[in-house]
Amino acid sequence: MYHHGLRGNVKEKILSNLPQKLPQHLSLELTPECNYQCPYCYCLWHEFPELAERRLTTEEWIKVISYIAEQGVNDLLFTGGEALLFPGIRELITHARAIMPDGKLSLFTNGSLMTEEMFLFCKEKKVYLSTSLQGLQSYGAMTGTERTFQPLLELLAFGRQNKWKVSVSITVTQANRNEVCNIFAAAALSGAESIQLGAMMPEGRGRQHLELTLSRAEWELVKEEIREMKNCGVSYSFCDEMLCECRVQPEELLKRFQNPDSKPCPAGKTFGVIGPDGTFRKCLHYWDKK
Repeated sequence: MYHHGLRGNVKEKILSNLPQKLPQHLSLELTPECNYQCPYCYCLWHEFPELAERRLTTEEWIKVISYIAEQGVNDLLFTGGEALLFPGIRELITHARAIMPDGKLSLFTNGSLMTEEMFLFCKEKKVYLSTSLQGLQSYGAMTGTERTFQPLLELLAFGRQNKWKVSVSITVTQANRNEVCNIFAAAALSGAESIQLGAMMPEGRGRQHLELTLSRAEWELVKEEIREMKNCGVSYSFCDEMLCECRVQPEELLKRFQNPDSKPCPAGKTFGVIGPDGTFRKCLHYWDKK
């Protein structure tokens, strides 16, 4: 497992620490900082704080992006933490688009810091946008804030008006379970490009909040309810992964969450992650700490 931080001479460290063949899709976790405190957050630095002790600078990230583009990577997701808290986000997007004119660039954000100017900048640079709508009445509890859901629906509507729709993810927990259909409908009617639903995973901060997890039977009921809804005019999908199978899991968690029909995980083959300190991981939910 390649997991060393990119320190000193970034170019040399990339050459020595990244796999010889990089996955075509990479998630770049630009910062561990976030203005939300979602109890289900799967970011690994909640379990392994050392992953966030050092953060790459804008200049270092530019060197990282240059290198991975040279290796043929053509699909980048800018994320965090909250990606819009990274001060050099525009510089990174501008650089990535300049050296990857035909590449797929995406940005995941909780939406709270998105301005009209930033939105239109992303549209100009052809950066696909995605966000999460985690509740209506439960929005505050689901985000660990006193915020409400209305600004996020306004963001979706703005995307529709400007012909650059935003994709939406919904994480289902015991806190928002009873309003999932309403959340789905609100996102669809506000102009979501597509919707992905998934059950909370007991990883990251979520490892400390197992009381919020669904059983696999409960998750199957959620899927059935969504399928029975009237056509809302939006495409949707389900993420059935409820437990990271890249890592050794306690027997208790395997019994509760393991998917009996799971297929081999493509982590490290079709996608990978570079964390805030330059650490390469094959999986969002696992770090081979050595």
